[in-house]
Amino acid sequence: MSEFKEPKPNFLVTSAAQLIAPFWLKWREQLTINICGGEENLAAFSNHRRAVVLLNHPDRQDPFVIVELAMQMRETFYCIAARECFDWDGGWRGWLFQRLGCYSVARGKADFHSIATTDKILREGKRKLVVFPEAEITADEQTVHELQNAIFHIILNVQKDLSAQNAEGSEASAPALSSASQAASPGASPGVSPASPLVIIPGAIKFTLKSKLASAVGPALKTMEKKLAIRKARGKAADVMARIEGVVAAYLKRVFESYELVKPEASLEKLAEVASVEILKKIAAAIECEFDPALSPTNMLYFIRNKASDKMEASSVALEPDAFYCAGIPKPCLGSDFERVERLLILQRMLMHHSSEIQCCRMLDFIESELFGAITPKGQQFCSVELGSPIEVEPFVEQFLRSKEAAVTGLSDHFKQRLQKMLNKD
Repeated sequence: MSEFKEPKPNFLVTSAAQLIAPFWLKWREQLTINICGGEENLAAFSNHRRAVVLLNHPDRQDPFVIVELAMQMRETFYCIAARECFDWDGGWRGWLFQRLGCYSVARGKADFHSIATTDKILREGKRKLVVFPEAEITADEQTVHELQNAIFHIILNVQKDLSAQNAEGSEASAPALSSASQAASPGASPGVSPASPLVIIPGAIKFTLKSKLASAVGPALKTMEKKLAIRKARGKAADVMARIEGVVAAYLKRVFESYELVKPEASLEKLAEVASVEILKKIAAAIECEFDPALSPTNMLYFIRNKASDKMEASSVALEPDAFYCAGIPKPCLGSDFERVERLLILQRMLMHHSSEIQCCRMLDFIESELFGAITPKGQQFCSVELGSPIEVEPFVEQFLRSKEAAVTGLSDHFKQRLQKMLNKD
């Protein structure tokens, strides 16, 4: 799993995906996506060629936003995706991702191949780059969560060289560029100045459920309750929220039993975290990997998964590995264990926002995929994507020359404040 997956954009694959996407969204996902932001911001989006589009990451459906954005803005993008996603479904999904312009990043370590590819893309300016800087599905449409600062460092480093090139006078200054710049500059697309400035375009994603919750999740709840042997409430039908919590509790009970874990008395949110950490400890013991127990569950996942990168096909640490489907992986193994941990951590975040109807749907989506290997539609859903005005990077370059850390923090905080302001809008 450790090898880097480079982007291999293909016009025919991209065209086919854009033809299929509207029908898939309407009939399979029952999802409508609206791109907004006002005429001025939409025009600015189109006019800036060398740009990084940074989006919040609240939902598993976020990749469809990129497809819809490409169709509505009549552009194609590069996009960074987690390395493990490229191995799903026997690798065919990774093949598709690459042809759509995606490339991989191994989260939790310095992925130099991914860094170099990002650097090259930004210097060339042929296509915009789309990034989810939160790195994980947050299950939160209201708040910007912790950002990965690596992308801001790369952006500032590229703009530093572009600013130097501008100051010295375009072509005459080309020999002064770094070797990476010299390699990338000849490939700059027609109509894009080699030294045109780099901008960040913030995008705020929000999902809502348009259908009534009970009707949206009713069929899925019924099949999951049967699968998990949950007794139906007698008399008046149980409240839908209580039924959802019952399914979550029964799923977590199955996880604890299947991995031979001691289940404490705790909230569902805490149980999801405990299960994820205890499974990671079992994996670490199996591969003889030492780790810092003070790591957060997410960073623990990154660290141990990177250590196990060449052992993903080893046997699962579960006593009953066949109790679940394997998230696009052919058979139960360490790879499917890691995917389960990632889902448990996402489920934990969803439980933190369980009053949100869309997150209720998503909780059932994840459990449904674990029990049946597929996700059924859950009512009519709506996604709004607001594009903000571009953030100029050049004003942060002078500070970057004095202190890289301070400039990265400053640019990251400025973006975070702008995006949060956008999410705060009704």
